[in-house]
Amino acid sequence: MDIKSLLFSKYSISIGLIVVVGFFAYHFFSDQAHNQTPQQSPPIANPEKVSTSFDTSEFIRLKEVSPYVPEDYSCVWHDEFDGVNCNEHGCEVNSQFWQFQNLNVNNEEMLYTQRQCTDYPESYNYCINDGIFRIQARDEGKPVSCNEVDCADSYGWQCTHGDGCADRPERFTSGRMMTKTKMEQHYGYVEVAFRLPFARQGVSQAGLWPAFWMLDSRIAEGPSSCGGKAFDRSCELPWPTAGELDILEHVSATPNLIFHNVHWDPGANGPAGDHTSCDARPNNVCSADLGWRMDIGSGFKIDWKEWNVLGFEWEENIIRWSLNGKLHGSINTTGEEELNRYMYPIINLAVGGNMGGQIDINDWTDAYIEFAYIRWYQKNAKPSCELGE
Repeated sequence: MDIKSLLFSKYSISIGLIVVVGFFAYHFFSDQAHNQTPQQSPPIANPEKVSTSFDTSEFIRLKEVSPYVPEDYSCVWHDEFDGVNCNEHGCEVNSQFWQFQNLNVNNEEMLYTQRQCTDYPESYNYCINDGIFRIQARDEGKPVSCNEVDCADSYGWQCTHGDGCADRPERFTSGRMMTKTKMEQHYGYVEVAFRLPFARQGVSQAGLWPAFWMLDSRIAEGPSSCGGKAFDRSCELPWPTAGELDILEHVSATPNLIFHNVHWDPGANGPAGDHTSCDARPNNVCSADLGWRMDIGSGFKIDWKEWNVLGFEWEENIIRWSLNGKLHGSINTTGEEELNRYMYPIINLAVGGNMGGQIDINDWTDAYIEFAYIRWYQKNAKPSCELGE
């Protein structure tokens, strides 16, 4: 039984025996653990994104407990992307869990907005339909400013077009959101179901760079969060001293590969990033600009046509990555304090940039990434997620 069949089966449960030919059907379970107010049923998905292949019995087993969750782990936080404040266009992201962020780094070439399909049905960058969350990148046709596209304004450099500013005009828009100030965790097993619809052979889709990753909440971002002071290590850390765990990265120019890596640097000194500790590491791991970096392998094959389940097992002194239950690799983090802190998740779809590369998109309608759920499990914890209800 492939992962796509497992994920799509839930929709057949939710709508009974009705099958709409040509529809991808998705539906996932409510976030009852977070005491949300009941929402109206999400609207039907885009008819161009439809599948009628279901297997109810296999999906029931997945929804009760994913077959890939390690033994003795229980779910303590999750988002099944049922959405809130639904209308005929879709549903909004749950603001109890996530906030949008506009940040322009890594030579990326887009503005991150807060446009959701409920209010911007023709130009959204975020939408939830049938329990599936989408971040949509767009070509606006010309450089646009933040006041034209409703930029996100949380924790970003809003600084009038200087280096790193998030308000400078860009031609492209996309989405970035995080759980900073709302949820962070320390260790556990993180599982995410996702797909990469733009990864189509024979069609040029170069320039997209989706990622699911984590940072320490003390990372210095834009104006100081230390009461207006200059850099203050007691409450704020520069990148990569704050540590970075890249659970999933993908480059649309190489559709059949995904990547995992980590960044850290205990020797960075202040926001300018004086990575003097690089002297203690080989050149292939450390640089003056990036601090210490370690890649887990050189890329792992993925079936871009299917939904996939990525697992990230984060324990004290070791991290493991897996895809659909198959181990990709691990890293020993013993003694690396930057990789053993409380962190918060981030989802974004960058356009261009250092890793995204040259932008050559043939069909922008497919320039998106989708998620069916994100679940965080803790070892020997009391379960607090009502999955399978």
